[in-house]
Amino acid sequence: MPTATFFNLPPPKREKLLQAAITEFARKSCGEVSINRIIQAAEIPRGSFYQYFADKTDLFRYVLRRYDALLEAAIMKSLDQCGRRPLELPLALYDLVLAYIRENWAQFELFMSILQKNMGMDAGQLLSLPEIILKVMDRVDWQGLEHLVEDERLALMDLLFSITGHALMSVFCKKLSAVESRRRLALKTSIIRRGAES
Repeated sequence: MPTATFFNLPPPKREKLLQAAITEFARKSCGEVSINRIIQAAEIPRGSFYQYFADKTDLFRYVLRRYDALLEAAIMKSLDQCGRRPLELPLALYDLVLAYIRENWAQFELFMSILQKNMGMDAGQLLSLPEIILKVMDRVDWQGLEHLVEDERLALMDLLFSITGHALMSVFCKKLSAVESRRRLALKTSIIRRGAES
C-alpha cells in the first residue's frame, strides 16, 4: 500500500502518477513494467517514487485496488437500487456498469489491457471479487430465500456475478448487442430464480 507521503501529495500530482502507472501497466505485464517510464510520465524524481511505494508491485496492487473500489461501489449502488434483492441484482448491475463503461471507455480499455497483460498472475492478486461478494451477502435481503444455507447463498451470489460478468463481456467483445445480452441475462436470472425460490 502507498505510504502516508503519497496520500499527502496534492490530488492532481497523485492522479498524474496513478495515470502514468495505469498507462504503463496496460502496456506491459507487471514484471516487465519500467519504473523509469512511470516516473518520467509522472514527472517525479526516482527517489520520490520510493517514498510513495515500496516497489512497482506495491504500485500495481494499489492500482488494482482502485478498480476494486469502483467495482464494489457499483455493486453496492446496484444492490440498493434493486431493494437489496439478490435476484434483481444482475440486471441492475448490468445497466449501471454498462452505462458507466460507455461514459469512461478509455479507462475501461486500459483496465482490460491490464488484465490481459497479467493473465498468468494469481487471480487473487488481480481483483478482490470474493471479498466483495462476502460484503454483498451481508447486505442482501434474503426474504424468499431463507431456506438456502450459507454455502448455497454464496454459490447463488457467485453464479449471479458470473452471469452478469459474462453478459457484460459479450457486449464489450462485440459478440452480442447490449439489448440481446441483457435479454439473455434476464432469461438466465429467471431460470435461477425458479430454482432458488422453489
